[in-house]
Parts: sequence; structure tokens; C-alpha cells
Amino acid sequence: MSKTESAIAWMEKMAADNSHGYDQRYRWGQKGDFDCSAAVITAWQQAGVNVRGAGATYTGNMLGVFLKCG
Repeated sequence: MSKTESAIAWMEKMAADNSHGYDQRYRWGQKGDFDCSAAVITAWQQAGVNVRGAGATYTGNMLGVFLKCG
């Protein structure tokens, strides 16, 4: 499975699980929920691409970091 497929699979799994939802206060999954950008960043982290470690933290800085990470 490619990293892209892994990130997509993680997102699909989270979307299908009603115990997870949307939250901006606890956006990094501390209570099982994410906001939009944190979910995408976390999906790629789970797939093995260290975008959060490289500086992706919100929509405004994701593009540059994702491009830098390939």
C-alpha cells in the first residue's frame, strides 16, 4: 500500500467511526476528534510522512510543508 493509500485509508476509517468527530479545541485527537487540517496532517503522519514534525500545523502552512516532504 502506498503512503497516499495509507493516508486515505486512515481518513476513511476515522470518517466511518462515529466515536470521532470535529473539534477545534482538541483538534489533534486528544479526545478522539480532529479539525479538518489536523485530520489531514495526522493521516499523513499515520502513513509515515512526518509533515507535522516538519512544521505543518494548520491550513496556512500545510502546502509548503507538504511540498517540502514530497
